Amino acid sequence: RLILTACAVGGACAGVAGAVEVAAVHTNANASMIAGYGYAGILVSFIARHNPIAIIPVAILFGGFGAAGSLLQRRLGLPDASVQVLQGIAFVLILASEGLRTVDWKKVGDRMLPKARKYA
Repeated sequence: RLILTACAVGGACAGVAGAVEVAAVHTNANASMIAGYGYAGILVSFIARHNPIAIIPVAILFGGFGAAGSLLQRRLGLPDASVQVLQGIAFVLILASEGLRTVDWKKVGDRMLPKARKYA
């Protein structure tokens, strides 16, 4: 019941934020407003391991990637997708480090070198 209430309140807040952005900032809804915020939010939440406190610095980091993207494109002459590539590289590195952190390296070594265990 608590989870359902939290989801409903979060959805209502997101709806109000979207309505305010359409009504006050853009004054009309068009296709250019769909900027992929949902995918970025899922990525930020996953990297922060669904920790509400950790989401704040991770969101600031990925927001910085997005904000610096236009500056990088103008100053360095980078292509349009360079910021997305940078986010993708960061995501893959974090996924790899998460996967390597959870591996039990002793079991991997025993499985790869079974004869070495007999002599030790």
